[in-house]
Amino acid sequence: MLRFASALLLSLLLTTRLSAQGPGTKFAGLIGGATLSDISNLPGVGDDRWGGTAGIFGGINAGPTALTLEANWIQKGGGDTKLSYIEFPLTIGAILAPEGKTYRARVYSGVSFGFKVDCNCENAKGSEWGWPLGLQIAKVTDTGKFFGFDVKYTWPLSDAFEFGDADNRVWSFRLMFGKAVGPS
Repeated sequence: MLRFASALLLSLLLTTRLSAQGPGTKFAGLIGGATLSDISNLPGVGDDRWGGTAGIFGGINAGPTALTLEANWIQKGGGDTKLSYIEFPLTIGAILAPEGKTYRARVYSGVSFGFKVDCNCENAKGSEWGWPLGLQIAKVTDTGKFFGFDVKYTWPLSDAFEFGDADNRVWSFRLMFGKAVGPS
């Protein structure tokens, strides 16, 4: 619990105003791509492994920040160990929007909770907590649609297995497509 509270406090400190602006609109979209993960402190698992991720997201721009909730399927693990989760990251981040430009950047952090849906191994826990830190860059059109990419690393806040101190360490490389869904 102490790791969770520390991560949440640090997330809020890292995402303070960075001379940004935001339109104050609600948005939703699709997100998906590749993951690169490994398992720390678990001998015999092997190297990292590539996997996939896909999901939906929604959020609201509030001045210089954006609050986002996602629902994702994500593959994790290392070597021949394959784990799949349904994950729910809740993030807050600073929006960097140069005046007169159609692109936006967002530096974000938060907390994620996932529950295991598949595993080709024994002794994997049924759930895990993580601390995502990421960067999104998107192009926004005049009609409120946007597309871009997202790069995120998730620090483990809980162990992935019933024994030892074995953690999933995951990089996500994703494309996102979305649009504004409410008034400013």
